Amino acid sequence: MKIDIPEAFQVPPFYNESYVVKEDTVASLKDICQAVPFYYDITLEKRPWKQKHTYVPMLLDWWKDEEPLLEHFYAKRNPKAANKKMIVMTAVFIDALFWMNETQVQGITTIAKKVNSLQFKPVNCEERLAFILNGPIRYHTYVQLKAMYVELGKLYAKSKVLEANKSKR
Repeated sequence: MKIDIPEAFQVPPFYNESYVVKEDTVASLKDICQAVPFYYDITLEKRPWKQKHTYVPMLLDWWKDEEPLLEHFYAKRNPKAANKKMIVMTAVFIDALFWMNETQVQGITTIAKKVNSLQFKPVNCEERLAFILNGPIRYHTYVQLKAMYVELGKLYAKSKVLEANKSKR
């Protein structure tokens, strides 16, 4: 299936072309997000940002599964082996960040402005994301992404507590 990539998403390291071809056999969230970063934001299929308590934990758990492998690549001084996973996990982080705030990712070209408007986000998220997007293969980028995932997990837990307290009133 051919998927047209909007200009707002045609940003390296994610997309350099105006379309991608997705195999129809790809079914799981992980498979889809690996094959086509920001798939749900681009196609508006499922609208996972409206079901954040279903999807955000899945994305955070996915990072926990992938992080040891990335750690291994960097420990062995093999950043090229980590390149594809770093790009995918950066896209997954952006999805988790926006979906946690019940917002669709509307593009990468204006990501700093959009992140700035989010209620729940890691400290200095705009600058840190820019750093990651400018060099996803570097070890320091991995360290930054790892720290942001930890912060995002804490922010997600905080948002759940705040929602629970709000619903009790």
